[in-house]
Amino acid sequence: MEGQRLLGAVTWPARLMSEAGRAGLERAFQGSTIEAIVEDVVRYRVVERVVDKLLAGGVVDRVADRLLADGIADRTVDRIIARLTESEEFWRLVEEVAASPAVTEAVTQQTASFADQVAGGVRTRSHSADAWLERQARRALRRPAR
Repeated sequence: MEGQRLLGAVTWPARLMSEAGRAGLERAFQGSTIEAIVEDVVRYRVVERVVDKLLAGGVVDRVADRLLADGIADRTVDRIIARLTESEEFWRLVEEVAASPAVTEAVTQQTASFADQVAGGVRTRSHSADAWLERQARRALRRPAR
């Protein structure tokens, strides 16, 4: 009996504080208090400062290493790619980019450059083959080299 009375004496203030705290938070979130907090977060660059500290402390590197070591990053990237390739919007974007003048011009230039390289290679091999055939013919006919 004494233990229950003591427990009740300890828990009712906590319950009362919890109720008051919850009511206070609800009022804060409904009023301009939350907007003032958000304005201060933006004004004082709180998020940027936290990110800077996380980067400087190596936290981001450690998290990235852990994600890579556990294979979580690979699975996440695979899921993102799978969802992207299933999306009609993604394929419309790909078509739009592929049809853009910049891409068309780049492909044309690259194709011309590749054709020039192939032609140069064929030209070199053709000269070599001609020289070889001429040597073989002169040898067969027992004529001296030029």
